[in-house]
Amino acid sequence: MTIRAGLESRFRDAAFLLREGGYWLASLGMLVAGIVLLPFLPLGVGLYAVPGLLGSLNLLAARAQGRAAGFTSAVIPFDRRHLAGKHSFGELAAMVSAPETRRDVSWLLFHAASALLAAVLTLALPLGGVLYVLAAPFWPLFPPDAPLELTISVRSWTDAGLMILLGLAYVAGAWMLVPWLARRLSGATLAILSPRRYADLARRISDLSAARASALAAHAAELRRIERELHDGAQNRLVGVVMMLGLAQRAAETDPAAAVPFIGRAQDAASEALAGLRAAVHDIYPPVLDELGLGGAASALTSRSPIPCSLNITGLQRAPAAVEAAAYFVLAEALTNAAKHSGADRIDVVLRTETAGREEILVVQVDDDGDGGARVSAAGDLPSRGGASRDGASRDGASRDAASGGDEPASDGSGTGLAGIARRAAAFGGQLILTSPPGGPTHLRVELPCAF
Repeated sequence: MTIRAGLESRFRDAAFLLREGGYWLASLGMLVAGIVLLPFLPLGVGLYAVPGLLGSLNLLAARAQGRAAGFTSAVIPFDRRHLAGKHSFGELAAMVSAPETRRDVSWLLFHAASALLAAVLTLALPLGGVLYVLAAPFWPLFPPDAPLELTISVRSWTDAGLMILLGLAYVAGAWMLVPWLARRLSGATLAILSPRRYADLARRISDLSAARASALAAHAAELRRIERELHDGAQNRLVGVVMMLGLAQRAAETDPAAAVPFIGRAQDAASEALAGLRAAVHDIYPPVLDELGLGGAASALTSRSPIPCSLNITGLQRAPAAVEAAAYFVLAEALTNAAKHSGADRIDVVLRTETAGREEILVVQVDDDGDGGARVSAAGDLPSRGGASRDGASRDGASRDAASGGDEPASDGSGTGLAGIARRAAAFGGQLILTSPPGGPTHLRVELPCAF
């Protein structure tokens, strides 16, 4: 490490410690407020101040966590709680005893006890060292009855030499101590404010359980859809083939010429049954994904959209086959929904792979300049197009993609429309983010973890 790089690193460490020292006043004020409020809690009077106090503490801790994460370039792999609105007595009691509150209080005590000391040492050591080195040589300028007072009274060059050595020791101590203090303060902040490993594991287990339930629901819906398509489509047509062949057989026994029309009808019914079977297989896993990849398949979808579409696949990387299939169905359904109900003049589609922490995420983003009006459905809290005109795609049971001229699937295996998109994303541990104010535009973003 060069001297310049070392100085820049020390200045960065010192800036972090001094900034934390400045926030020490806020921590101390919060601690004093909590101590003052504590005796009033049994009387019930203090309950009115609890939400505001917890909200302020949560905000203070969140900012400290952000500063520490920014200093160490760490990634915070969880979202902090947001405290807002009115709360009942039971909710207040749960908030006070929650693990998040205990972590915030622990951090508050640690910060109030250590931040000011660290900031004082950051300032005092280098400034004291420079003062000793620069002031000690001027001891002859002071009268004998009022000598230069540093750590000792400087009355000779020997004393001055000792003070210069002590000043250099202070500077060396600051050079070594400031980075150590910065690392310890930032690391302790992140360690205190981060959930313990068992809590993180519990959250991950909960998320995996929810994802498994969504996957099972999507799988069951997919099986029901395939059964329905086979029953209503290929099976009925095959029954027609059997009937036409039976009529042709009976007709051939008396008048062979009369059997020819029945054979032709049987051939047409067999062709329709074969097309239905191909469509059912296509809806399970589109062969175009194997042939062209997700980018090529998306280009085929957007090129057949009745609304002009732009496609951006910059940064798109290959993902597991199941994830690419989910992204394909998500895009097909989003284009269907926009084509049928948005009233848009243009659609912009973006497919890319993003990195969040250690995980890669396949992002499907669809923006249209239509009427907007997306809403959160009361049934299942799944986003869907607002109003009777915009929600039809999640209720009409369509099974073909309007954006592809009736040649591509719109079903995602768990229902059509935005509700189906949300369930498809949840099955992979992903999420649907929908923004659609009245009047538009509509922004749809689906995140699918690649390492599901």
